[in-house]
Formats: sequence, C-alpha cells, structure tokens
Amino acid sequence: MLELELLRMTDAFTDDLFAPTPFEAARMVFPVSRLVCDVERFPDDADEPMAVRGMGAVYVKTTDGRPLREHLTTAERARLIETWYRPHHQKLTDLAAQLIAEGRSCIIVDCHSFSSRPLPHEPDQDPARPDICIGTDDWHTPARLRDELIAAASAAGFSVLIDRPFAGAPVPARHYRREPSVQAVMIEVNRRLYMNEETGERLPSFGEVRKAVSDMLAVAGQYSR
Repeated sequence: MLELELLRMTDAFTDDLFAPTPFEAARMVFPVSRLVCDVERFPDDADEPMAVRGMGAVYVKTTDGRPLREHLTTAERARLIETWYRPHHQKLTDLAAQLIAEGRSCIIVDCHSFSSRPLPHEPDQDPARPDICIGTDDWHTPARLRDELIAAASAAGFSVLIDRPFAGAPVPARHYRREPSVQAVMIEVNRRLYMNEETGERLPSFGEVRKAVSDMLAVAGQYSR
C-alpha cells in the first residue's frame, strides 16, 4: 500500500524537471515526502479543507480513504509540524523578506506535477486533464505573467488550464494580501508527459518536456527583472 501511495503522491523528478535558471534568487526543494508532512496545506486542520478527508498537513488517510496513520497522537503531529512545516515556511518567509528589503522583485514559482487521472481524494474529478495547470492568486498573480506562461506552454504544444485541476499559489502568511511586491504562481505538469505512471520511470520525452518547462520558468524570471 505504501509503495502505491508514494507513486501516486510523489511529484516525481520535479527537482530535475524544473531545471535551475539564471534568474532565480533561491531554490527550495522540500526534502521529504508529503506523506510525512504536506507543507502545501494549512497547519491547523480547522483551516484546511482537505483535513476532512484525512489529508491535512499530516495525513492520516490514503488517497482512497484507507488508514495511513491509525494512532497519530497530538504530540506526534506537533513534532512533525515543528520539524518539517514550520522551518519550510519560515525559510520561504525569510527569503521573500530579504528580497523586499534589497528592493528586488519577488516571484514565488511553486513547481509540481499531477496524475493524469483524478485520484480518489481530489475535489476535481473531471477526467479531461490538461498538460499544464497554472495556479493563480487573484491578488498576487499578475495577469500578464499568467498570460505569458499560457503562451509559453501553448507554444510548446501543451494544453493549458488555469486553476484546474488545482488552484492557488503560495504566499507567506506575513505577506499575504499585504505586500504587492510578493507575487506568486504555480506550475503543475501532467506526469503523462514525462514518466510512466505505473512504474515511476522516466519516458524518453523527459528532456523535451524539461526544455519546455525551462522556457516557462524563464518567462517568470524575465518578468521579475
């Protein structure tokens, strides 16, 4: 069960797929599986919509609703949050604050992949999934940046949807709806483009997709200058 869940939930190869660019000020790669701690969720289950499915910041259920952690104590959950969640978000907050203090642009690009088929826990169950999903925030994502990313993906021959099947873009709580110089966008790549979703192996197309994704990252980098 755990191997299947890892295959379903891992953003496989994204640290390589989203190659470094000369524009980025810093890069954060979360070092453990989201099955340990999901830093894309709200830390308090009362604020997190996915917590009702047992998939808040610390999962207690699998994608198909089976038990993942049967006896998670309050103390153990708190330990995981303090070990993984807090340091990740503090680092993101500090990096954004540093760029603002230096008078530089700050665009957070959140990089992910997604399953070609809706997983049981996902709210969007439409089977017609795009190649690229661009997640936005109506306050922190400039319309021009969104449109230029759409154009770059379309030029590479990819189908694109905005905020489907996943929506939003991460902004540190300290700056959320307060600091317009902190901008954010999410780029999600359909795994069918670059990997075998049954075996977890890369496809021969990986390099071509990597180049197209790099072009999208360059759009974000050039926008920030």
